Amino acid sequence: MFEDSETLESVRETFEKRLAEYMGTKYAIACSSGRSAIRFSLLALDIKHGDEIVIPDYTCEIIPITILCTGAVPKFCDIERSTLSMSLEQLNKVISPKTKAVILVHLYGLPVDPSPILEICQAQDIFLIDDAAQALGASINGKKAGSFGNIGIISFNKFLNVKVGGAILTNDEELAEKIRVVREKCEIKSITTRLGYRFIEIFKIKSRKAMTAVYLSDQYVSKFLASLFVGRHFKVADGWITADSHIIDLWKSNALTDEAINQMMAMNRKYWHRRRLEKLEILDLQKELENIEMHLEKRRRIAKIYEEKLVENSFARFTPQKSSTPSYMKYPIIFYDEKPCSEYITEITQHGFKVDCIYRPLHEYPIFSYTNNNATFEESKYVAKRLLPLPVDPYINDEQIHNLVEILNSKTKA
Repeated sequence: MFEDSETLESVRETFEKRLAEYMGTKYAIACSSGRSAIRFSLLALDIKHGDEIVIPDYTCEIIPITILCTGAVPKFCDIERSTLSMSLEQLNKVISPKTKAVILVHLYGLPVDPSPILEICQAQDIFLIDDAAQALGASINGKKAGSFGNIGIISFNKFLNVKVGGAILTNDEELAEKIRVVREKCEIKSITTRLGYRFIEIFKIKSRKAMTAVYLSDQYVSKFLASLFVGRHFKVADGWITADSHIIDLWKSNALTDEAINQMMAMNRKYWHRRRLEKLEILDLQKELENIEMHLEKRRRIAKIYEEKLVENSFARFTPQKSSTPSYMKYPIIFYDEKPCSEYITEITQHGFKVDCIYRPLHEYPIFSYTNNNATFEESKYVAKRLLPLPVDPYINDEQIHNLVEILNSKTKA
């Protein structure tokens, strides 16, 4: 794992070839995170200021923030309740002459058939970005989620035992080269990680804790420097994202510089991973990728326990689409009423289980109010108030899962 003869470039090239082979695409371009992958993709597609990017109204807020920081306009599309994906009927209404790309999101590891959306995009000469950041290893119709469209996006830390890593997938050679050029331009070299990992290599330290310590040190240093020189232009209060008024004015003025974009990406005191992946991190990713099916099998086994043991009285499950194999980042259930959902969340957290990845409809965020296309978004609002993503993390043992099922069932019976 720590051969000095291997260069960063050779290690990255080997990893990217294996990743492309696993994903079923011609090219894979590794970067430090899924959000970096989205930004690099938009830049490589020559998305300009004022161009519109259509995304589902119910998804992670990182996507529209990244679009905003590229200078483009995030346009929200209502979803279908049964798939949590964009409604085809609403998509046709949202698309306009300014639309340059559509981002299809495979939420919670439940893959969605992209064929109908792909047909719409191809008919109108619109790019399709297949976002499988929450669906690594999932497949539909025999193809991996993330391998459809002009570009695919994946993220590793949600499924593998790693802290960093994302990748961009494509079958277009010219586009792949553009993405690499953008990556080299936008990524920075971190002195903290370079020195830390070099120390590990020299002394042949094989402890994962050592790599974690380097990663955390880099985060702390980056946050400290950002507090001195960058500032925090996106803030979160009571679950709502807000932005400094001058940032919105800057976005509207078509005056975004690289420096301003980097400042804008410093959201909610989180370090935006725009730094370069180091050799040891890529080697670790490569090793973990070899075990991905084992990780996915554990998730599918936990999902099967939920499927077999949960009593459906006050909620419904999401049935995977035909010819699909989910990877289950979460196991979502949807309640028929709002009140039971909030009660379940309270009950579960009181027993020590983490409940996360619950999203607000994007159109309701104040910072995106000026991008609203006056749609009603009835389905995304319905889902946001009733959906509960149950944990499917492999580190949770069977006893804990069965305890969680008992908690849910006992409350249902009550």
